[in-house]
Amino acid sequence: MISKEEREALQNFLMDTDEIDQIEEKTSKFNAFETLGVVNKEIRHSNVLGWLMTPNEQHGLGEAFIKKMIQEITKIYGNTFLDHESLQLLLWDYHDLIVRREWRNIDLLTISESNKFIVVIENKIWSKESKHQLKKYQEIIQNEFPEYQKLFIYLTPFGDEASNSDLWKSLSYTQIIEMIESSLTLKENVMETSVKLFVQQYIETLRRYVVGDHELEKACRDIYFKHRKALDLIFEFKPDINSEVRVMLEEIIKDRPNLILDLSNKTYIRFTTEAIDQAIPKKGKGWTSTYRILLFEFQNYKNELTLKFIIGPGEEAIRKHIYEIATRNTSVFKSRNNQFKPVYTTIYSKRILFYDEGYEDDYENLKATLESQLNELFDREIKDLEKLLLKEYTL
Repeated sequence: MISKEEREALQNFLMDTDEIDQIEEKTSKFNAFETLGVVNKEIRHSNVLGWLMTPNEQHGLGEAFIKKMIQEITKIYGNTFLDHESLQLLLWDYHDLIVRREWRNIDLLTISESNKFIVVIENKIWSKESKHQLKKYQEIIQNEFPEYQKLFIYLTPFGDEASNSDLWKSLSYTQIIEMIESSLTLKENVMETSVKLFVQQYIETLRRYVVGDHELEKACRDIYFKHRKALDLIFEFKPDINSEVRVMLEEIIKDRPNLILDLSNKTYIRFTTEAIDQAIPKKGKGWTSTYRILLFEFQNYKNELTLKFIIGPGEEAIRKHIYEIATRNTSVFKSRNNQFKPVYTTIYSKRILFYDEGYEDDYENLKATLESQLNELFDREIKDLEKLLLKEYTL
């Protein structure tokens, strides 16, 4: 139950409509990238960039974007342009340019056959450069395209330096935004309205999720410092993937007639089986209010879900007897603690699921995956644990 002070903080926050409306105005517009849940997917950004770079695609920009990019790359290389003739690059016709995506794991490979010219782009938005990754790509390109002129670009949100900065030149998404906006201004009168809106939404996506919208950030900071208590309270109870998983697990457990849900929260979801509940005396102490000594426990941490079978605090003779059963049957009681512990001893452990980025945008898929994995777990491993435990448990 929230306190009087917390209630007043929430009320003051909700009454401050002018500042909240300012944020709402900036964030409530429809954005296809947000709706499709692709703003945090690196490969989708590479797809859009590859589309914009290809003159013959149906975006109406023609060569505008790729020429803006070549101009920017020319500035970046400066006097270290190796064997490239900058004037030549700026004057070339790029009508035949094609873009290969994920060719030999290279994010973007731009090829102009008529000019015997290549631009290699390694796109790093949320990931980091792997060891020897750029060197490997360089060797692949040198072997496959020995006669071509080559430019190597390391693209990151803020223009981070590559490990081989002499060859791989840094480009930032701020520069990408400027190129797109400049190209859009140049061609907006001949572009279809739907395409223009799509490109504008992509620019908004880059500003908000990749390089940062400084005006929006300032407004959010101002509101947070003014209403910190209310916002901290809201954040504490906000829905997230872990709270969604808790609800799903509780529903799955309740739907199985042979399982009993014990006390749980967002991080720990505990249960037992009817047979184990009848066989093991309720002589627990200080774990849950049900006085159960032995419980299954889903540990629902930040990015993964693990199931453990735990001997909790309680009557020592019961605890030791259960641990001895697990010790004699290690093929069933997998990943148990090697030593009997005075308070909590795990006698079985299994990682169930990692919450990758795809699940945050698709809870239906998450629930289907959970149900599939848990049905097999309940029907096989938990039944084996229950059967063996009840067979050997006698006091």
